[in-house]
Amino acid sequence: MGIMVNPAHRDKTGSDLYILRGLLWCCGAALIPACSDNHTRYYACPETECDRDLVNAEEIEQQIWQRYVALNADAADIVSRDQRRAALLSVLSRITVGTSLADLDYGWRD
Repeated sequence: MGIMVNPAHRDKTGSDLYILRGLLWCCGAALIPACSDNHTRYYACPETECDRDLVNAEEIEQQIWQRYVALNADAADIVSRDQRRAALLSVLSRITVGTSLADLDYGWRD
């Protein structure tokens, strides 16, 4: 499987398809967008020594959005899909990915 790192993927409205760009961290660095030959989106650690597998973008974005919804139910009802990135950036400074996707450390803004 070929992987393209840091693709400039945008949807037809021009919105960034990687809503967690700059928010996901590992090894002290922000994970970067990556895309496979079959157009599956991922986030990848830029550190060459890191053993982390590629993180499936759809799965982690859904998991983090569900956490946002659980904490901001009223606001989440009015946020469209293309506004999710802005909504997450307003409440999160970073999310550090641990050894698994179940091990996320949320850095909430004050």
